[in-house]
Amino acid sequence: MNKKVILAQLGMVVTTMIWGITFVMVKEALNDAPPFIFATLRFGLAFIMGLLYLNYKIKDISSNEIIGGIICGFLLFCGYGFQNFGLMLTTPSKSAFITSVSVIFVPIILVLFKLQKVANKIWFVVLLATLGLYILLNPMGGGINLGDILTFGCALSFAFHVIYQDIYVNQNVDVTRFFTVQVFFVFLFSLLSSFIFEDYSSIIISQRLIVAISVTGALATFIAIILMIWAQTILSATKTAIFLSLEPVFAALFSVFFAGEILGIYGWIGGLIIVLSVMSSSFVLPESNKN
Repeated sequence: MNKKVILAQLGMVVTTMIWGITFVMVKEALNDAPPFIFATLRFGLAFIMGLLYLNYKIKDISSNEIIGGIICGFLLFCGYGFQNFGLMLTTPSKSAFITSVSVIFVPIILVLFKLQKVANKIWFVVLLATLGLYILLNPMGGGINLGDILTFGCALSFAFHVIYQDIYVNQNVDVTRFFTVQVFFVFLFSLLSSFIFEDYSSIIISQRLIVAISVTGALATFIAIILMIWAQTILSATKTAIFLSLEPVFAALFSVFFAGEILGIYGWIGGLIIVLSVMSSSFVLPESNKN
């Protein structure tokens, strides 16, 4: 395994760790700002940071980066829209689990649309990760509600996002320009939706809202998504999805150590299975998405 593959895998671990710690934060912030307005502020901040980072290089954006950015940006908009509305009606732990079901949606979509062949050993890793996710969070314990159903829409949207992003990163796009175009369209779609469906007078400017926007905009969007895009230039779509299964593990650990939740023996067992599935993916999945 070469150095770039190891760095890409570490990048995905950092990405999922950042995303995992934001579930509780976002759920609380949604009490102070409706979902589309929150997304507008979050992705607006990330877009400004992308522009500042690119500076004059923004003029070099290619038509391929614009087209791919629109498609991937729309899928991100759908994913976070479903996730934010779902979080208002379900728990952070159930949201984390259901979001990570994208780990099994990715290979299913690849097979159904004949985009890529998926070997039997890959299915084994995917199913192992899914089993670990289920044991970790036991989402069925409280029954399925509307928030859970909406979050399944998030998982499906994120699965398509991983696949389409995989397609475009193999077409020599610049990582930062591709990211900036994506977040601009998430910002634009969220802004239009907020004007149509929400009331800006309902915003409560609170410390938790400001912190949530800052953390999700700078860390969970600007840093984490750029890391993910870069990692996908090296890792396959299915392998990327496997690493995304770590997200609820970090969400659960954050809840235990900082929110006082009790994980329990089944939670620790589930988390261990997920870690083992990610480790095993290094041996059974191709290193490069070009293989």
